[in-house]
Amino acid sequence: MAKQIGTAITGTIDNVIFYKWKGIHVMRSKGKTGNQAPQAKEQAAIMGKASAMSAKLRGALKPLFPEPINRKLMYRLNNLLQQWLRTKPAEVNSYEEVSMLKGFSFFENSEGAVPFYAVIPVRRSVEGNLFLQIPAFDSPNPIHPLPFSGQINIRAMAVSCNLFDPKDTVSQETALNIEYDGTPVAAQEMPLQLQTKPGYLTVVAISINNLTAGIVAGMYN
Repeated sequence: MAKQIGTAITGTIDNVIFYKWKGIHVMRSKGKTGNQAPQAKEQAAIMGKASAMSAKLRGALKPLFPEPINRKLMYRLNNLLQQWLRTKPAEVNSYEEVSMLKGFSFFENSEGAVPFYAVIPVRRSVEGNLFLQIPAFDSPNPIHPLPFSGQINIRAMAVSCNLFDPKDTVSQETALNIEYDGTPVAAQEMPLQLQTKPGYLTVVAISINNLTAGIVAGMYN
């Protein structure tokens, strides 16, 4: 800030602003606020959209969350959604997988998120229907079957959130129980009663015997 000497004007000339401050006429050059404003506005919009979508997804997926619910999960999901929104998905005109969401764990330990390794792919039909592909339970050696006997409980939730209006969020839960005693069980598909739609982010999450839970697929079209 510099004082005006021999002048007493206010206003803007080129890149210099003339104004009165505490009874003294001063002047200063324009800052870079004008250049930064669009970037700051865009970042604020991304953060707001990510927060809104995260809240809707977490609300729908809450039945699969372990207790107690940790706020770290919220921050992790918010950050991932911000990363995805920066890729400008609204400009995509075709179906695409949101790979950064795959493997997102709902569990935390003292050092951070517990990796989610459930290998259960999701198949999407041409019509947009979703199917969870359950692998076979089959030991290659009948004398030594898999070291497990009992019930395998799979809870799956598919959630679709409108990118342009997060309040428009729909979800569907499906469950499957598999009795296993060492006898081979063939691979099967578990239909998810939700269809993907253009303009919606869809995630599929599962919980297995309440011991592990997380997202197995993310998609946008």
